[in-house]
Amino acid sequence: MRRLLVLLLLLCPAAFAADYRAVRAEQPPSIDGDLTDVVWSLAPEISGFTQRDPDEGKPPTERTVVKIAYDDEALYVAAKMFDSKPVTSRLGRRDTAIESDWFRLYLDPHLDRRSGATFQVNPANVQYDASLYSDAISDTNWDAVWASATKIVSDGWTAEMRIPLSQLRFPDRPAHTWGINIGRTISRRNEVDRLVHTSKEDAGFVSRFASLTGIEGIKPARALELLPYSVGRLDSNPVDRDLRADAGLDLKYALTSNLTLTATLNPDFGQVEVDPARVNLTEFELFFPEKRPFFVEGSSLFEPDVISNHVFDFNYQTPILFYSRRIGRVPQGTGFLGADGAPQQTTILGAGKVTGKTASGWTLAALDAVTSAEEGRFDARTGEVEPLTNYFVGRIAKDFGENSSTGFRLSAVNRRLPSHLEPLLRSSAYAASADGYRTWRDNNYVLQWSASGTHVTGSEEAIRRTQTSSARYYQRPDAGHVELDPTRTSLSGYGGNAMFAKHAGKWQYNLGAGMYSPGFESNDVGYMPRSDAITTHAVGLYVDPDPKGITRRRNFWVGKFQHWNFDGDLIQNGIWFDGNTTFNNYWRAFGWGGTELRTIDDRATRGGPAIVAPRRQWAGAQIGSDPRRPLSVDVSTEQLDYEDNSGWADVYAVSATYRPTTRLSLRMTPTYRTSRYPQQYVATINDPTATETFGRRYVFASIDQKVFEIATRLDWTFTSRLSLQFYLQPYVATGDYHDFKEVARPRTNEFTPRAAPFDPDFNYRSVRANAVLRWEFRPGSAFYFVWNESREEELAIGTFDLGRDVRGTFDAPANDVLMVKVSYWFGM
Repeated sequence: MRRLLVLLLLLCPAAFAADYRAVRAEQPPSIDGDLTDVVWSLAPEISGFTQRDPDEGKPPTERTVVKIAYDDEALYVAAKMFDSKPVTSRLGRRDTAIESDWFRLYLDPHLDRRSGATFQVNPANVQYDASLYSDAISDTNWDAVWASATKIVSDGWTAEMRIPLSQLRFPDRPAHTWGINIGRTISRRNEVDRLVHTSKEDAGFVSRFASLTGIEGIKPARALELLPYSVGRLDSNPVDRDLRADAGLDLKYALTSNLTLTATLNPDFGQVEVDPARVNLTEFELFFPEKRPFFVEGSSLFEPDVISNHVFDFNYQTPILFYSRRIGRVPQGTGFLGADGAPQQTTILGAGKVTGKTASGWTLAALDAVTSAEEGRFDARTGEVEPLTNYFVGRIAKDFGENSSTGFRLSAVNRRLPSHLEPLLRSSAYAASADGYRTWRDNNYVLQWSASGTHVTGSEEAIRRTQTSSARYYQRPDAGHVELDPTRTSLSGYGGNAMFAKHAGKWQYNLGAGMYSPGFESNDVGYMPRSDAITTHAVGLYVDPDPKGITRRRNFWVGKFQHWNFDGDLIQNGIWFDGNTTFNNYWRAFGWGGTELRTIDDRATRGGPAIVAPRRQWAGAQIGSDPRRPLSVDVSTEQLDYEDNSGWADVYAVSATYRPTTRLSLRMTPTYRTSRYPQQYVATINDPTATETFGRRYVFASIDQKVFEIATRLDWTFTSRLSLQFYLQPYVATGDYHDFKEVARPRTNEFTPRAAPFDPDFNYRSVRANAVLRWEFRPGSAFYFVWNESREEELAIGTFDLGRDVRGTFDAPANDVLMVKVSYWFGM
């Protein structure tokens, strides 16, 4: 047995040598890409990488050597990437995953096997950093201030890093053991090498890191970072111009070795890319992702850990308890009161958050923000259209070893409402939740769960609005489980979900269920299209990463889902499948499809009786070329059909990326959609003679829609710190209503024809443009020049003419913004 163990150690040293050592630097190295500093001759070599792609488990095709040192101020890394061929080097903006060679360092300073940070650099010295959480997820919105230098040499390329200890969070101990992994990408071969190899069939990443030892005598830095900014802005529209200047401050301070305070006063997010144009004919609010740096950075700490490799929501958006775009939203009274002259966003007076993780496994996150009262003009007077509001969100979680965790979260929204807004907005909203997970068998199996409750208060009229909103429709005349109570001044609800999954190996599965009561309401600081739902799904997956024949990897899954409301009505019932493969030449192919059977639609009549949604089925396909090439193209299409040929939807999209030089990237994504939906809601008309439909007539129509857009992105990188980003989106959407009809009987899909006394046809045209010149003139400090333009108009015609409508988008009235912004980083 002993001889066998010795033989295994000799044959497979990488499987057992899981400890690597850093040395103290008596003299810090110069960060210049030249690895001749004295400390690098003293530091031990770290090598022994293994391929993850394309030939998993085999030795790398090129050698990589890494050395690590430290002193009281920083961690230093030197890497030599040997290469027998010319390296692939491309310029790009920071935190852009460009097609290039890369060197990647992964650290887990807490050694909690769940979280950490990554620092990456390519041969052109483009920096990429991200925080790591939930064992395998990265958040690129975290930006550290660190230094790097690279140099292309005759036999490969070199990289040096200086990572200040102030940018890392670690416990206060005499000696440290950190988790570590190191990666390298060789672009021309699509090769990924890692120091610690884990099979593609295994789950987890941070939990499998090796150990970095030898770090002694360092102290967590109580660093203070200040980022003041000043901005000049010109807003221009056809009737007015507004020139103004402003200033603000971002602050970051290490309260302890584990907790960080981040605060912002009078923040400005004018450099953030605009949202794309959309036409929404549903009863639900559109969702747009958060892009503002203050709210995005560290946002994962406010959410439950995502443990499973696969998360499924079939035709149902699980309520989100914290949707930070509610903070600084468009003033709500603008739409309710028909006000004008109000700002586009509510001013955030200030916001602060405390985040961190202790050595004993506690995760802490708390955020508080105050938004100002905003005024607009309505009813021939000026008044508030958004009240002074305070938002609070807090979460605390505890790890129990490496395999389980439990967390608790609380949110609160409190508004100071003037009398004219009391009927419109809730005065307060609270939500509380608990969540947790448990893994088994080396993280191959996972159980994840959450439970939550909400409570909102307000005037009788505000709570009546809450009851009759599209999230619940308490006024539905055929609902047996809810009833509108116009005297209520509060509303409460509960919800939760659970998921059990095998998420490793070739054959996997995912079982999930959730329920959210009709009274559940999280929209004040969350996002929730609807409550009143009980959801279930079962998914089987096949994941095969091993090269076979003409393909390198294959994935396939099929899922069965069904949802009910609390009255027992089946509101979703279908099957969905999806598959994809990567070929040996790195072309990719995707296919998907599914069917939904007839179900009850309890939202179609916008608060009236339920009707039957027609059966539908769909199928789609996509093929993409090798993304490493100067020109790569993805082509996709999807076709959907309703029963009895009553409707359809056809989608055609092309995404082309062209990189003529290492500095320039152009991406264009034209999309065309044509559809006929047979049951589009139009209006509700009171009529006491309509006894079958409870005294109202619910008017529907078939709608022929055509949507065309071209999303264009240009990235021109002059240096690794100077770049220009341009975005342009012409968008046209038309709707032609015909075959008007009204609901004949509830809970059927029977209609009777009727003549409509109105014409809701539309032709919506929009163009949105955004250009951002960014210059990081010193680490952490940046200059921005920004131009935004938005043009839109809507005509009462339903015809589609591509040439006419695209030209019309550029003739629509324009709202322009020019902005110059300077921020300067101070580290103390």
